[in-house]
Amino acid sequence: MATKSVLTKVVVVGEGGVNVDQVTNALRPNVQSEFELVDVIFPQETLIRDVRIADPELIVADYKVGEQSILDVIDELAIQVPEASIIAIIPADDPVMAQQVTLAGARAFIVQPFTQVNLLSTLRRVRDLESRYISRRAAAGAKVAKRVVKTISVYSPRGGAGVSTIAVNLAIAMHELDVGEVILVGGKLFYGNLGLMLNIRSTNSLADLIPHVGNLDESLFHDVVVQHASGINVLLEPFDYQVSQGIRPQELYSVITAIQNQYSSVVIDAGSVLDENTVTLLDASDKIIVVLTPELVSLQNTKRFVEINRSLGYPLTKLLFVINRENRSGGLRNKDIENALGQPIFAQIPDDEPVATRSLNRGIPIIIRYPGNQVSKAFGNIASKITQLEVEQELI
Repeated sequence: MATKSVLTKVVVVGEGGVNVDQVTNALRPNVQSEFELVDVIFPQETLIRDVRIADPELIVADYKVGEQSILDVIDELAIQVPEASIIAIIPADDPVMAQQVTLAGARAFIVQPFTQVNLLSTLRRVRDLESRYISRRAAAGAKVAKRVVKTISVYSPRGGAGVSTIAVNLAIAMHELDVGEVILVGGKLFYGNLGLMLNIRSTNSLADLIPHVGNLDESLFHDVVVQHASGINVLLEPFDYQVSQGIRPQELYSVITAIQNQYSSVVIDAGSVLDENTVTLLDASDKIIVVLTPELVSLQNTKRFVEINRSLGYPLTKLLFVINRENRSGGLRNKDIENALGQPIFAQIPDDEPVATRSLNRGIPIIIRYPGNQVSKAFGNIASKITQLEVEQELI
C-alpha cells in the first residue's frame, strides 16, 4: 500500500469576503494535494486559542480583520504562535504595508488581486524555506562542532544608518586581516550603491547569476564578480528595478549558498528594508551586524527588530549590535541603549560626517583614504572581533 503524503496544515485568519473565499477555494483537495485547510478563523478575543487548537504550520492572514489592525494581529500571532509561518494578504494600493507586515512578523505577503497559482506558489516557497530550519529547531541533542564565522550580513531596521558604508569598509578590513578571499555582496536589491561607493563600473551584477542557480560554478563567478583595487571581490546589486522585482527568495538563497562555497568570507550589504529576500539573506548569515544610531527612533526600530528576531527563529547571539556615529552631539548614551535593548553593544563607530561624505563623493572607502582615522580604526576593530567569533555547526 502506498504511504499517504503528509499535508501541510493551513489556517486562514480574516473577516471573510473575496480574499478568504479565494484562499479557501485554492486549498480545496480537488485543486491541490499539498495543503490542508484546517480552519477559517475570525479575529476575536479567542484568536490565539483557536489558532493553537488548529495547530497550523502556515497562517494566511487577510488585511480585512474587522476593527482590528492587521499589523496587530500579525504581531500577536508571530509572538504567541512562533512555530507557524505567516503569509499576509495586502492591498495593491498600499505599498508601505508590504514592509509593515514583514516587520510585524510575516514571512511573506501576497498582493491583492492574486491568482490561485500565485497563492499556492507562495505557500510552497514559505513551506520550503521553513523546512531549512526544522533540523535546527529540533537539534537539541544533536552533536555540534564549532567553526569560524563565514557570512556576515550588515542590516539596520532604520534607513540612513550607514549600512552600506559599514559593509564596504568591513569587507576591506577583513581582507586586510588575511582571512582568505573576501566577497562583498550587494544585497540591497533596490537602490543599492556599491558601484558608486567603490567607483566600480561594471555591467554585471547579482541578477546575472539568477538564471544559472542550478549550475553556479567558479568560472561563472569569475565572469560576474568584480575585483576592487583593495583586493576584495564585489558582487554588485541588480541595476534594473524590474529585474530585482523578479528575484525570488529561493533563487537568492541558492546564489548565497554557492558564494559561501567559493569564498572564505562573505559580507552582505542587507540594507534596511525587511522583506522576504532580506530575511533570506539574514537566514543564510552566521552573524547579523544590526546597525543603529544614538537616536530614539533608531533605538525603537532596533527594539522592534529584536522582537521580530523571535519569530524569525534566530538566537540572540546571532545579532551583533553596532552603534554608528557613536559620539554624535546630543545622542543617546551607550549604557542607555544597552539597557533598552537588554543586550550588550558589540562595537561602536565614532561620528565623522565630513570624512564619510568626502569618502562617498570620491568613491574611495574611508579605510583606504583615511587609514589612520578613528573611524577606520573602528572598522579594523570590528573585523578583528568578528574573526575571533565562532558558530555551532551540526555534525552530519
